Amino acid sequence: MANENLIWPVVDYAGNKVGEVTLPADLFNAEINEVVVQRAVRVDLSNRRVDTAHTLTRDIVHGSNRKPFRQKGTGRARAGTTNSPVWRHGGVVHAPNGEQSHELKMNKKEHALAMVSVFSDKAQKGDIIVLTEEGFQSSKTKDFVKALAAIGADEKKNLIVLGDIDENLILAARNIPSVRLVTADNVSVYDVLNAKKLILVENVIPEVEDE
Repeated sequence: MANENLIWPVVDYAGNKVGEVTLPADLFNAEINEVVVQRAVRVDLSNRRVDTAHTLTRDIVHGSNRKPFRQKGTGRARAGTTNSPVWRHGGVVHAPNGEQSHELKMNKKEHALAMVSVFSDKAQKGDIIVLTEEGFQSSKTKDFVKALAAIGADEKKNLIVLGDIDENLILAARNIPSVRLVTADNVSVYDVLNAKKLILVENVIPEVEDE
Protein backbone atom coordinates (compact mmCIF):
# COMPACT_ATOMS: atom_id res chain seq x y z
CA MET A 1 0.00 0.00 0.00
CA ALA A 2 1.38 3.40 -0.96
CA ASN A 3 2.65 5.85 1.68
CA GLU A 4 3.39 3.11 4.19
CA ASN A 5 6.84 2.11 5.36
CA LEU A 6 8.07 -1.18 3.97
CA ILE A 7 9.47 -3.94 6.14
CA TRP A 8 12.24 -5.60 4.15
CA PRO A 9 14.27 -8.72 4.95
CA VAL A 10 18.01 -8.41 5.52
CA VAL A 11 20.04 -11.32 4.14
CA ASP A 12 23.62 -12.43 4.54
CA TYR A 13 25.94 -13.46 1.72
CA ALA A 14 24.67 -17.04 1.94
CA GLY A 15 21.12 -15.90 1.24
CA ASN A 16 19.87 -16.48 4.81
CA LYS A 17 17.51 -13.99 6.42
CA VAL A 18 19.27 -12.42 9.40
CA GLY A 19 16.88 -9.60 10.25
CA GLU A 20 14.56 -6.91 8.96
CA VAL A 21 14.89 -3.26 8.08
CA THR A 22 12.35 -0.47 7.56
CA LEU A 23 12.39 1.20 4.17
CA PRO A 24 10.82 4.67 4.62
CA ALA A 25 7.68 5.27 2.57
CA ASP A 26 8.72 8.73 1.41
CA LEU A 27 11.68 7.18 -0.41
CA PHE A 28 10.68 3.62 -1.25
CA ASN A 29 6.88 3.65 -1.47
CA ALA A 30 5.99 6.94 -3.13
CA GLU A 31 4.19 7.83 -6.33
CA ILE A 32 6.33 7.37 -9.44
CA ASN A 33 6.83 10.39 -11.69
CA GLU A 34 7.96 9.01 -15.05
CA VAL A 35 8.36 12.43 -16.69
CA VAL A 36 10.87 13.61 -14.09
CA VAL A 37 12.73 10.28 -14.27
CA GLN A 38 13.05 10.61 -18.04
CA ARG A 39 14.43 14.13 -17.63
CA ALA A 40 16.91 13.03 -14.96
CA VAL A 41 18.20 10.19 -17.13
CA ARG A 42 18.69 12.58 -20.04
CA VAL A 43 20.64 14.99 -17.84
CA ASP A 44 22.75 12.19 -16.35
CA LEU A 45 23.69 10.60 -19.67
CA SER A 46 24.38 13.97 -21.29
CA ASN A 47 26.71 14.97 -18.45
CA ARG A 48 28.62 11.69 -18.78
CA ARG A 49 29.25 12.31 -22.47
CA VAL A 50 32.87 12.82 -23.46
CA ASP A 51 33.18 14.54 -26.82
CA THR A 52 36.33 13.48 -28.63
CA ALA A 53 35.36 14.66 -32.13
CA HIS A 54 38.03 17.04 -33.35
CA THR A 55 38.17 18.08 -36.99
CA LEU A 56 41.07 19.96 -38.57
CA THR A 57 40.49 23.59 -39.45
CA ARG A 58 42.44 25.43 -42.15
CA ASP A 59 45.11 26.61 -39.72
CA ILE A 60 46.03 23.10 -38.53
CA VAL A 61 45.30 20.86 -41.54
CA HIS A 62 48.43 19.38 -43.10
CA GLY A 63 49.18 21.05 -46.42
CA SER A 64 51.30 23.63 -48.21
CA ASN A 65 51.15 27.39 -47.73
CA ARG A 66 52.54 27.85 -51.21
CA LYS A 67 50.29 29.76 -53.57
CA PRO A 68 48.95 27.06 -55.97
CA PHE A 69 48.99 29.25 -59.09
CA ARG A 70 49.54 32.84 -60.06
CA GLN A 71 47.03 35.48 -59.11
CA LYS A 72 45.97 36.57 -62.60
CA GLY A 73 45.73 35.26 -66.11
CA THR A 74 44.51 31.69 -65.43
CA GLY A 75 40.78 32.31 -65.63
CA ARG A 76 40.36 30.68 -62.24
CA ALA A 77 39.32 32.15 -58.94
CA ARG A 78 42.32 33.44 -57.02
CA ALA A 79 43.68 31.14 -54.32
CA GLY A 80 46.38 31.64 -51.72
CA THR A 81 46.67 28.15 -50.18
CA THR A 82 45.39 24.62 -50.70
CA ASN A 83 44.42 24.50 -47.01
CA SER A 84 41.32 26.55 -47.80
CA PRO A 85 37.97 24.87 -47.00
CA VAL A 86 36.92 25.17 -50.66
CA TRP A 87 39.75 22.86 -51.72
CA ARG A 88 39.74 19.10 -51.51
CA HIS A 89 41.66 17.98 -48.38
CA GLY A 90 41.41 21.51 -47.06
CA GLY A 91 40.32 22.53 -43.58
CA VAL A 92 36.76 22.22 -42.27
CA VAL A 93 34.63 25.23 -41.32
CA HIS A 94 32.70 25.37 -37.99
CA ALA A 95 33.74 21.82 -37.13
CA PRO A 96 33.89 20.23 -33.63
CA ASN A 97 37.17 20.92 -31.85
CA GLY A 98 36.93 18.57 -28.85
CA GLU A 99 35.92 21.35 -26.48
CA GLN A 100 32.15 21.21 -26.98
CA SER A 101 30.06 20.78 -23.82
CA HIS A 102 26.84 18.80 -23.50
CA GLU A 103 26.30 19.61 -19.84
CA LEU A 104 22.69 19.91 -18.70
CA LYS A 105 21.34 21.02 -15.34
CA MET A 106 18.43 19.91 -13.17
CA ASN A 107 17.19 21.53 -9.98
CA LYS A 108 17.60 19.66 -6.70
CA LYS A 109 13.90 19.13 -6.05
CA GLU A 110 13.35 17.52 -9.44
CA HIS A 111 16.41 15.32 -9.01
CA ALA A 112 15.24 14.23 -5.55
CA LEU A 113 11.79 13.41 -6.96
CA ALA A 114 13.37 11.35 -9.73
CA MET A 115 15.49 9.45 -7.20
CA VAL A 116 12.43 8.72 -5.05
CA SER A 117 10.60 7.50 -8.15
CA VAL A 118 13.26 4.99 -9.21
CA PHE A 119 13.74 3.70 -5.63
CA SER A 120 9.99 3.28 -5.26
CA ASP A 121 9.78 1.51 -8.62
CA LYS A 122 12.43 -1.00 -7.55
CA ALA A 123 10.71 -1.60 -4.20
CA GLN A 124 7.25 -2.03 -5.73
CA LYS A 125 8.63 -4.58 -8.18
CA GLY A 126 10.48 -6.45 -5.42
CA ASP A 127 13.84 -5.79 -7.03
CA ILE A 128 15.60 -4.57 -3.89
CA ILE A 129 17.94 -6.75 -1.83
CA VAL A 130 19.20 -5.55 1.54
CA LEU A 131 22.51 -7.11 2.56
CA THR A 132 23.86 -7.40 6.06
CA GLU A 133 26.34 -4.69 6.97
CA GLU A 134 28.85 -7.34 8.04
CA GLY A 135 31.69 -7.20 5.53
CA PHE A 136 32.31 -9.77 2.83
CA GLN A 137 34.84 -12.25 4.14
CA SER A 138 36.61 -13.05 0.87
CA SER A 139 38.24 -10.97 -1.83
CA LYS A 140 37.88 -13.68 -4.49
CA THR A 141 35.60 -13.11 -7.45
CA LYS A 142 34.40 -16.72 -7.56
CA ASP A 143 33.21 -16.46 -3.96
CA PHE A 144 31.22 -13.34 -4.70
CA VAL A 145 29.67 -14.93 -7.80
CA LYS A 146 28.37 -17.69 -5.50
CA ALA A 147 27.07 -15.04 -3.10
CA LEU A 148 25.17 -13.30 -5.90
CA ALA A 149 23.49 -16.57 -6.79
CA ALA A 150 22.64 -17.20 -3.13
CA ILE A 151 20.92 -13.84 -2.67
CA GLY A 152 19.08 -14.08 -6.00
CA ALA A 153 21.09 -11.47 -7.89
CA ASP A 154 22.88 -13.68 -10.41
CA GLU A 155 21.33 -11.91 -13.40
CA LYS A 156 22.74 -9.07 -15.46
CA LYS A 157 22.98 -5.48 -14.22
CA ASN A 158 23.19 -5.41 -10.44
CA LEU A 159 23.81 -2.13 -8.64
CA ILE A 160 25.38 -2.38 -5.18
CA VAL A 161 25.20 0.72 -2.99
CA LEU A 162 27.77 0.82 -0.21
CA GLY A 163 27.73 2.78 3.02
CA ASP A 164 31.23 2.10 4.29
CA ILE A 165 34.09 1.05 2.06
CA ASP A 166 34.36 -2.75 2.05
CA GLU A 167 37.75 -3.57 0.51
CA ASN A 168 37.01 -7.28 0.15
CA LEU A 169 33.70 -6.62 -1.56
CA ILE A 170 35.27 -4.09 -3.93
CA LEU A 171 38.07 -6.48 -4.88
CA ALA A 172 35.70 -9.43 -5.30
CA ALA A 173 33.16 -7.57 -7.44
CA ARG A 174 35.34 -5.37 -9.63
CA ASN A 175 35.87 -8.01 -12.35
CA ILE A 176 32.20 -9.00 -12.65
CA PRO A 177 30.68 -7.20 -15.67
CA SER A 178 27.14 -7.49 -14.32
CA VAL A 179 27.95 -5.66 -11.07
CA ARG A 180 28.38 -1.94 -10.51
CA LEU A 181 29.44 -0.65 -7.08
CA VAL A 182 28.77 2.90 -5.96
CA THR A 183 28.74 4.74 -2.65
CA ALA A 184 25.61 6.42 -1.29
CA ASP A 185 26.82 9.88 -2.32
CA ASN A 186 27.39 8.75 -5.91
CA VAL A 187 24.09 7.07 -6.78
CA SER A 188 22.55 8.24 -10.04
CA VAL A 189 18.98 7.93 -11.28
CA TYR A 190 20.17 6.20 -14.44
CA ASP A 191 22.21 3.57 -12.56
CA VAL A 192 19.24 2.66 -10.35
CA LEU A 193 16.82 2.55 -13.26
CA ASN A 194 19.21 0.52 -15.41
CA ALA A 195 19.86 -2.14 -12.77
CA LYS A 196 17.82 -5.34 -12.60
CA LYS A 197 18.50 -5.65 -8.87
CA LEU A 198 19.25 -2.82 -6.47
CA ILE A 199 21.42 -4.21 -3.66
CA LEU A 200 21.67 -2.00 -0.58
CA VAL A 201 24.09 -2.73 2.22
CA GLU A 202 22.02 -2.28 5.41
CA ASN A 203 24.04 0.61 6.81
CA VAL A 204 23.56 2.66 3.64
CA ILE A 205 19.81 3.20 4.06
CA PRO A 206 20.06 6.22 6.42
CA GLU A 207 22.59 7.80 4.04
CA VAL A 208 20.34 7.22 1.01
CA GLU A 209 17.51 8.95 2.91
CA ASP A 210 19.67 12.05 3.26
CA GLU A 211 20.40 12.29 -0.48
